[in-house]
Formats: sequence, C-alpha cells, structure tokens
Amino acid sequence: MNPVRLLGLLLGLYAITASAETVQLRKAGNAAVVSFEYITLDESTIMVKLAGKDAIISYKWDDLDLDWVKLNNPKIWAERELLLTSADGDKKMSKKDAELDPFAAEFVATDAKSLAKNLTIALRDGLKGIDIVKIDIVCKEFQLDESAFWTGYEDLKKASKVVSKNEVVVKTEAPVEEKVEKPGVKPRAPVVNGQKGKVAAAKAAATRTPENLEKDSAAKKDYDADAKPFSAIGYMRMLSETGLKGKTAWMILRRATEDRKNILAALKKYETIAAELAEKPDAKASRSEILVLKKAMGAAIESIEKVNRDNSTVESRLQSDCRSLLNQLPLR
Repeated sequence: MNPVRLLGLLLGLYAITASAETVQLRKAGNAAVVSFEYITLDESTIMVKLAGKDAIISYKWDDLDLDWVKLNNPKIWAERELLLTSADGDKKMSKKDAELDPFAAEFVATDAKSLAKNLTIALRDGLKGIDIVKIDIVCKEFQLDESAFWTGYEDLKKASKVVSKNEVVVKTEAPVEEKVEKPGVKPRAPVVNGQKGKVAAAKAAATRTPENLEKDSAAKKDYDADAKPFSAIGYMRMLSETGLKGKTAWMILRRATEDRKNILAALKKYETIAAELAEKPDAKASRSEILVLKKAMGAAIESIEKVNRDNSTVESRLQSDCRSLLNQLPLR
C-alpha cells in the first residue's frame, strides 16, 4: 500500500475513535442509500465502515452514483476534488470487500410503499437536457418568447431538485403570459431571406437582453460539463402543468433523446418489477396498490413515447398521465 495512503488510513482510524463522520453513499441504478462512518479517501476510492462493525470497506468512485454523492456529501466531495490527479491503475473491489458490501444485492421492494420509494429514487437520477445551439430557432419553432423559455427552463431545474416530502418546496417564478392566438388562425412564420432577412436576424440577436444571454451561456456550460440539472421527476412535474411550464418542458424533452430513453428505461424496469411483485404471496396485502402504480407507469410510458421530434403537438393525455403517476409517488 502507498505510504501516503497508509498514513491517511491510520489518521482516519484514529479520528473515528474521537468522532465518526457520517457519509451517505449510493450506487448508480441501485435504490439503496446506505450510511457509513467515513474513514479516508484517495483519487480512486473511498474507505468506509458500517456503524458498529470493525470491517473496513473500500469503494471505487466509478462504482458510485457520483451526482448523488456530490449533492449529499459536499464536504467529502470537496476533499476528493483536491486529491484528483491523472493517476491511473485503479483496483477493483476485493473479494472480501464484495462479501461485506451492503450494495451487493439490489434493494428489493416488498410492497407498494417500498416499490414507490424505489421508483422515486430512480426517477431522481440526473438528466442532461439538450445542447442549445441556437435558442432563437427553438423559440421560433413554437412561437415562444426567449424570456418565457428561460423561465420555463429554470422552473424545470427547480422541479427536478425538489422531490421529497421532507424538503422545502421551491416556488417557481410566475409564468410569462402567453400571446392568445385566434382559433383556427396559424401565426405567420417570419420570412428570413435575402438582405432584409439578414438584417432582421442581426437586429433580433442584438436585442437579446443581458439576462437571457447570461442564461444561455450558463445552460451551455452545464451541458458541456455534464451537469445533468434535470430529472424524470422534474419533467413529469412540469408536463403535468398547463401553459408555458408544460410547453417548455415538452419542447426540451422532445429534443432530449437520451433523457427520454433514460426515463422510459426506468419506468419500464419498475413496471416489470411491479408485475412480478403483484404475484408474490408476501405482497398480497398491497396488491391492489401495486397494480394501480403499475397501470400509472404504463400510461405514462405510452404518453412519453409520443414525445419526439416527429410529433409536433402535445398529446392530450400527457398532462393527466404524468399527474396520475406523480400522485402515486411519495412526493410533496
């Protein structure tokens, strides 16, 4: 073992006797969240122990849900960032560690309540959104003002973060009022061609507000940094809304192919789990609730599958299907 790491381990063990620092870890794709006593860390691994146990377990950072760890353990994450180097040669978890690993078996749902909890955790996973190359093109396609788009964009980020009954609800900004279109009359698309068109485009770009330019720049940096500011919960919360909130989320999701794939994969996985759980004798007491949740997932899957670049209209069922599924989850 590296002498520096050995020294860190010894110091960590000494610190535990005085006061143990708690760290919560989660593995990607696993609903279980486990609390450990923190020992030490290096660039590639973190060493922890279960409370009341002597055995020390080491985890590779690559095996953990880093977005979740970063959000819930800011102090530990800051310490890791200080140690990050270009070193390679990471080791796999030892056989002994694997035997002690509380993540070795996925947290299994046993009734409707635990199934809904597991699904909620899975739907919290970060999603990347879209690479906004030219916001004017996106807004023009749906006759949406740029300021209204960024309001909806920020609302989606906030809705993605607040999911627990124990968390404080963040109130979103008041929606920007939409222009009312006359029934049966389609808005005339602006003609941009020739010299007049170029002048008009340049004028439109020059009139963008500093606030919108700043939000555009921040969104591009988030995408390039793989920040994943959205979640399936956030999308569904916004899609269950009327007006600009739902419209902006729909605009983003129909262009975010990977986000749709991840949302649908999670819903289909838990729909299958629900079907299997409903047939188990141990879950008989909550079978009806399990089937209600399964039905809500199935309806949401059908509606979200229709949100794509080939479909330019919002499906009438999308709002109610998202709302029905959210009502089955332990959310505020």
